[in-house]
Formats: sequence, structure tokens, C-alpha cells
Amino acid sequence: MQILKAGVLYFAVVFGAGFILGPIRILWIAPRLGTRMAELLEMPIMLAIAIVTARWIVRRLAVPPTPSSRLGMGGIALSLLLIAEFTLVL
Repeated sequence: MQILKAGVLYFAVVFGAGFILGPIRILWIAPRLGTRMAELLEMPIMLAIAIVTARWIVRRLAVPPTPSSRLGMGGIALSLLLIAEFTLVL
């Protein structure tokens, strides 16, 4: 249950950050620098958010240091992210 909570929280924080950064990229950066450059500028920010969030959640929720627990957390977050992306795109 703890891994499920951690995965859902990880998804929520990273998806929320992307949800906030998306309009900034589309409305302000893309018209000035182009779509591709705006995406390339957003990538390291999202990567940093994902890393910091994962570390914070692992410490906060005391996720066990076993690879299966940590991969489970990431797998749950990835699954929820894919579901959200496909739902919003379609």
C-alpha cells in the first residue's frame, strides 16, 4: 500500500509540474524561440523536478530501499502518467 501511495504522489507532483510548465512553454517560450527549442528548454527542468520529487517522496514516505519497491513506485507513476496522457490526447 505504501508503494501505491508513493507512486500516486509521484505521478501527481510530476504531472502537476508539467501541467504548469506546459502553458508557459506554449504561450511564452514557443512563439519566441520555436516549438522544438521550447521543448528542449523544458526537458532539463522536468528532469530535475522528477529527480527531486522522487528523492523527496522516498524519504518522506520511507519507501524501502529495495529495487522492487522503488521500481514499483516508478512503474505506478509511469502507468498513471501514460493513462493521463492518452486520456487527454484522445
